[in-house]
Amino acid sequence: MYYYYSYLTIDNNYQYLFHSNPNVLSSNQGDCQKVFDAILKSIKREATAIDFYSRLLKVAPSVQAKEAVLHALEDEKIHLRDFTNLYVRMTGKQPNYQIIPVKFSTFKEGLRLAYRDELEAYEFYRDIYLMTQNITIRDVYLRGFTDEIEHATRFGFLLTGLD
Repeated sequence: MYYYYSYLTIDNNYQYLFHSNPNVLSSNQGDCQKVFDAILKSIKREATAIDFYSRLLKVAPSVQAKEAVLHALEDEKIHLRDFTNLYVRMTGKQPNYQIIPVKFSTFKEGLRLAYRDELEAYEFYRDIYLMTQNITIRDVYLRGFTDEIEHATRFGFLLTGLD
């Protein structure tokens, strides 16, 4: 497998170095836009999770539940920072987004939603990781998808104790 370095000009103002596999991510503007859109979607996911877990933490019924939610909350803050830094580095712009708060009535309902969201985030981040050979992008998404599956595991364990 051969890799090459190519410079990609975006908005005629910024040049970014992509270390890529030509079969996975070309220096085509449309391909890069897909990656930028995926990173922005990741930012929205993380910002939504931070809001959600901050509220879920307040209604956690036990020390164990509080620790699991707090652990996930702290990781999501790191992911938001990393995805935001990646987006700014690649586009030269701050991300513009809004979140839609996750609604839940009980801790158990919130935990079920969190479990589902973590599994979906794991799959999405894993797919982005596999979409590119850019080492910077892959590093950020590797951290993201490994943390998300860990959160799902913790939340799944808590759910079995609530049934």
